[in-house]
Amino acid sequence: MHLSASFLLRSALAALVSGALSLHAQTTVQVDLGDRRQPIDGFGAFQGGDAASQAWWQQLYYDDLGASIYRVDLTPSFKAPYSDLSYYSPWFMGSGVNSVFNLEDPDNPNGPENNRVRTYTNPGDYSRTFGGQQAPIAVMGPDIEQNIGYFTFPSNGAIAAGISRKAQLGDFKLIGSVWSPAPWVKVSSGNAWSQNWWPGPVSGSAWPFVWGGNFAGGRLDVSGTPLGVFNDAALGGTGPTSALTQFARGIAAFTLGYQRHFGTVFYAVSIQNELNFEQFYNSMTYPLASQYLTALKAVRAEFDKYPELAGVRIMGPEDLLGGDAYGMWQYGGGSSTVHKNLQYLQQLGADPAALAALDFFCIHGYGSDGVSAAGANSQLWDWWANGWSSSPAAGIPGNVAGFRNYGKKSWMTETSGENPVWRYPAFGYPNEGGWSIAVKIHQALTTGYQSAWVHWTFAEADGSGLVATQALTSQSAGALSPKYVAAKHFFKYIRPDAVRVGAESGSSSLLASAYVHDADGTLTLVLINTGTQAQSAAVSVPAALPGAYPFSAFTSSNGSYWNASSLQLQNGALTVQVPAYGVVTLTGSGAVATALDPGTGGALRFELLPHPAAGTGSARFELRQAGQVRLVICDVQGRELRRVLDAPLGAGLHTVPLDTGSLPAGTYLCRLTAPEADLARTLLIVR
Repeated sequence: MHLSASFLLRSALAALVSGALSLHAQTTVQVDLGDRRQPIDGFGAFQGGDAASQAWWQQLYYDDLGASIYRVDLTPSFKAPYSDLSYYSPWFMGSGVNSVFNLEDPDNPNGPENNRVRTYTNPGDYSRTFGGQQAPIAVMGPDIEQNIGYFTFPSNGAIAAGISRKAQLGDFKLIGSVWSPAPWVKVSSGNAWSQNWWPGPVSGSAWPFVWGGNFAGGRLDVSGTPLGVFNDAALGGTGPTSALTQFARGIAAFTLGYQRHFGTVFYAVSIQNELNFEQFYNSMTYPLASQYLTALKAVRAEFDKYPELAGVRIMGPEDLLGGDAYGMWQYGGGSSTVHKNLQYLQQLGADPAALAALDFFCIHGYGSDGVSAAGANSQLWDWWANGWSSSPAAGIPGNVAGFRNYGKKSWMTETSGENPVWRYPAFGYPNEGGWSIAVKIHQALTTGYQSAWVHWTFAEADGSGLVATQALTSQSAGALSPKYVAAKHFFKYIRPDAVRVGAESGSSSLLASAYVHDADGTLTLVLINTGTQAQSAAVSVPAALPGAYPFSAFTSSNGSYWNASSLQLQNGALTVQVPAYGVVTLTGSGAVATALDPGTGGALRFELLPHPAAGTGSARFELRQAGQVRLVICDVQGRELRRVLDAPLGAGLHTVPLDTGSLPAGTYLCRLTAPEADLARTLLIVR
């Protein structure tokens, strides 16, 4: 094609103008240090198997990524004879074994009843004759020490490794979720397995059943009816007990035994992982909120009997984020009603004892299938945090509150499902690859007000040797996995006990969030470019101390990960380039006036003693100058709950009593306003 000289000149000039505009166009990111949002408790993941005990895993997870939360499965594991032959269910025993339970025996390819599982309908027929055998029930008596003896506990080096790095990480929190309780406390849910693949259960197999040692499906018997199969008289009890009592005793005993086995204490446990998701693996359903509330109160009451468990928090309900308004409220109706997230919260709010039993909320960032990642849907996160005033869909009521209405924090405790490459799909908006994890964490922390973000599996490879969709990395990919890198932009420098502060971006395609850590005076920002062109961001921190402060910048984009550079925060301002579909983490210390900074002219020191608080404690602070001092206790959203002090004080050290006795267990903020200082501390109240 022949082009005229004038056309070429005009094109060149247009390109120069366009380039100049692109070069000088900037997005302003305004940070407001006084706009304090929710506390950040940490980041982490789950890991099963032997990997967590290996040095490469621990170095990658703790030392490089900086994860401070570790999640484990609390499905109980029993000793023989209760666990014999994979709990007397059909499974693989080797081609040379002649057994009615052996799926590799050509005479029994589908087990004793041709469905590859062991079905039952309730505790009464759990021990029915099956393949000529009867599975015994481990009855829990009133003696928790005796009950602990029923269980076996896993080997897991990740726990000791995390404990040993607590100071390095800023904290270490062990959390656990119950995928299923003991199988004999469950009854039929009225549902059945619908798929048909070998060696999975045969389609139509009714829940609950045992499959390869997995306690699959069914629902908890919460009726409280004493049953002869749970007679504890021979164990020092009074006779027949209910499945609900057995459930609570069993969880308490396994949790306490687990703690002693590893020499630690759980930060929090969930009594049911994904409480409306029946699967062929360990699982159970609570279709109605009332059922969950009954179980919750029973477990809390059992935990409170024992000093080693009384301080363990219970989190929940740990349902799926879902994909629409129905997934946030309810599926079905009539006899097929299945309650969901916000309806659980509403009924918790109407039951003071149940609400007090639950220390904080948690949710999973999956779609309704429990596999697809849905964590970047800002509408769903907004509903979870704030609810809705008018009905969002037919059949759903209006005026439904989100979790922030109940004065308790919330954690995102499981998600996965992303493709292992940075940008996926390669064309169009890449919301299913590694980069999208950064967007999903951002949405959870900002729109969703989450105080923690926990991925499903940390390290695992698929059959092709690539990082599995359910994992952040693998042993071979290590720190170069795109999903790992995206998570690292938040995990590495936003330390436990940081507080999210206001951060407003002038561009809808540039996401920004900011976090202040009072104790070490650090400010960390994460910038995410959701556009197809690189963006220049002018970051403004008006409340930063005057002068120049070094900031470290870590930049990632497609094929280029975690590139380190240095910037200067000069009098509260700096400029940074964010690549297309890229992420930048900025972190630095010294520029932020904190409780430990004598240069503020205000409080030299501000601490809460003891912490956590169980009743009466104190706030201790030191003032450089006299003036009016205000001390209040707020919820995590900053709403004042109790005014402790509002009076003039002189310079020097002061200790003010804090009476927390009437406040429910949970996380709060204690805020001190004094001359030239406005400081907050996370206040954790335990019962």
